[in-house]
Amino acid sequence: MSTPSASAGAPPQLPLGQAAIVTLGVIVVIAGFVALGAWLHVTPLYAGFLLLWAWSALHQLSMRALPGALIGALTGAGMSFLLQTGAATGNTALVIAALLLMVGAVFLVVAGRATLVCNQSTMLFITVLNAPVIQKGEDFRQVIVAITLGALWFGMVAWVISRIVPAPSTAAAAS
Repeated sequence: MSTPSASAGAPPQLPLGQAAIVTLGVIVVIAGFVALGAWLHVTPLYAGFLLLWAWSALHQLSMRALPGALIGALTGAGMSFLLQTGAATGNTALVIAALLLMVGAVFLVVAGRATLVCNQSTMLFITVLNAPVIQKGEDFRQVIVAITLGALWFGMVAWVISRIVPAPSTAAAAS
C-alpha cells in the first residue's frame, strides 16, 4: 500500500527550509501586488489573483501559456461586463447577446476551437464574475485593469525567477 505522497505523479516534497523560503517569496510577491494595486488605486485585486490561480494551476506558470490565460480572462470578464451592463440598464437585447456569447464560448471550449480566446481561463472568469454578489456592484473596467496588472506583475516576477533559479534537470526530474 502506498502513501499519497508516494503515489505516481505526486510532486516531490520540499525540505522544510526550502518550503519556508518559497513561502516567504510568495508572501513578498503577493504583498508587492497588493502594494502596487493600492498605489495605482486598483481595488478588485482578486481578479489579478484569479488570473494567477488559473495560470499557475492550469499551466504551472508557463510563460508560453500566459497570453492564453490573459486573453481568456479578459474574454470572460468582457462577457460578464456585457451581462452586467445589460442587466443594469434593462437592455434585454444586450443580456441575450451576452448569454449567447457565453454559450458560444462554452461550445468552443468543448469543441477545442479558438483556444487562445475561449479556454479554461475564460470559463473560470465567466463563472466567478457572474456570481450575483460580483455582478451586482463590481466595476468591470477596474476588474479588467486588475487582470492586466496581475498578468504584468506576476508574469514579470515569474520571468525574473526563471532567469535566477535554474530549471530542474531532466535527470533530477526522472529520479
